Amino acid sequence: MFHKIFISICLSVFSFSAIAQDNSPHHIGVSSGITTGFGLSYRYWPSKLGLQITTLPTLVKNSGSFTSFGASALYMINDTEKIDLYGYLGNSIFLVVDNYDSELAYKLTYNAGLGFGLKFDVFDQLNINIQLGYGGIDIGSDTGTLFSIVGETGLYYHF
Repeated sequence: MFHKIFISICLSVFSFSAIAQDNSPHHIGVSSGITTGFGLSYRYWPSKLGLQITTLPTLVKNSGSFTSFGASALYMINDTEKIDLYGYLGNSIFLVVDNYDSELAYKLTYNAGLGFGLKFDVFDQLNINIQLGYGGIDIGSDTGTLFSIVGETGLYYHF
């Protein structure tokens, strides 16, 4: 069964490669960042303005779980053939549930950041993104907000 699923996924990827366009607005991949979210990511970037959604389905461990959701606005500043410069405004929510001694403890964290990113086109349909900005971590918490330099990264396939 696993082999059939794997072959189907490979055929789908190759069929998308055959019809992919260099200026396609759809990007799918993985992203990691404290202000943009962790996990699977989708970007819709039809013009200078774009949108990125990142989510990590709930990871369950023996003592709890972790869920991530991020939504970011993107703005293309300089579009060249191989390297693009863009600005971003990232927002993310993390939900951590701990289960110690049969007591559930919930921690909801909201983070936001603003910065710049570089998109490196590695192949025709594959790009690597590195973002650097300034963000607030755990905004609105009772313990206080930490403001710091933040780094984000992503790997995307556009189709």
